[in-house]
Amino acid sequence: MDKISFHYELSEEQKVKKKQLVEKLLAHPYIKEWLKKQQLDEHFVEEHSGKFSDWVKVKEKCEHCEGLMFCRQPQKGAYLDLYVDGFLQNRLTHCAYVIQREEQFAHKKYYRQADMNEEMLSVNIARLDLKKESADYKSVVMSITQNLMDETNDKGVYLWGKPGVGKTYLAAGMTNFYTRRNVPCAFVHVPKLISDLKLMFQDPEGMERKLNMLKRIDVLVLDDIGGESITSWSRDDILLTILEARMQAKKKTIFTSNYSMKDLKERLRVTTNKSSEPIAAERLMERIKALSDEIFVKGETRRF
Repeated sequence: MDKISFHYELSEEQKVKKKQLVEKLLAHPYIKEWLKKQQLDEHFVEEHSGKFSDWVKVKEKCEHCEGLMFCRQPQKGAYLDLYVDGFLQNRLTHCAYVIQREEQFAHKKYYRQADMNEEMLSVNIARLDLKKESADYKSVVMSITQNLMDETNDKGVYLWGKPGVGKTYLAAGMTNFYTRRNVPCAFVHVPKLISDLKLMFQDPEGMERKLNMLKRIDVLVLDDIGGESITSWSRDDILLTILEARMQAKKKTIFTSNYSMKDLKERLRVTTNKSSEPIAAERLMERIKALSDEIFVKGETRRF
């Protein structure tokens, strides 16, 4: 059977328009760069002038773009590029801003749990701008840096101070330091953890998996400890078992709190039903002290 061929003869007007289009395309820097990269001649553009015309329009939308918030493409951060694989094809391609973003947050895959926003995921302890910071704050950052650099030190830090002074921010910088070095971490907001575990009472296997992860993960942040509702269950069955396992395994553990260690002990002593349990509070505090060095973060709130 003979091969069916479709051929449409262009009118003179259409020929003139196509010639003008091809000339315009061949003069465009995008086309020149593409042909050079693909090692193809100008005749290829003439054969596929329609696709190249659409491609240039798509690319021009990206000109002078100031970021993903200003993206004009139908799919934010992506555009239809052209490539040759036997014949000319379209391929959805990420822009430089998306690639930069993916590189910036590549370490996120080493978080087994990350109760933090993108700002916290971006914190880099080594690049903190300390020019306008107080001597006290610089001293805190220095202590944290020394803790990170000392690979022989299994102890973490216990960062405490007023709400909003930057404790969580600094703790995030510590776990980002480790995840950027491919060390598995978990950043856990304690009040949320207790709330989540309460919802897992009907899923004991799921609860056990989560607790085992927190016991075994290389680096753990317990953010806002003392901010949870204190019950015998949350203190003794959850926090104590996690910290006991981590202490025995010498796993680095970092805490943030609005309470000093002394005040946290008092906070842990009294449960929500007004029971006073000083021995139980002391047992938990012994683990916290064994796992971390207390650091006071002085200052006023940085939240606006």
